[in-house]
Amino acid sequence: MDRYIYKGINYTPGRLVEELIRTGVASPGARGMEIEDALNQIADANGIDRATVSPDEFPRPCAV
Repeated sequence: MDRYIYKGINYTPGRLVEELIRTGVASPGARGMEIEDALNQIADANGIDRATVSPDEFPRPCAV
């Protein structure tokens, strides 16, 4: 199962999307998207380099 770390918390994709919506990072439309597509759109819209950004600033995949 895919997992993501964001601000020190480990998330499943579904819970991560809900957290991003709750905090205003993502729109409710993200619920119908694949998590990687949603994260790529958010990163592109905000000029975030997903390869180098800290997981304190943007979600990153993590090993379980």
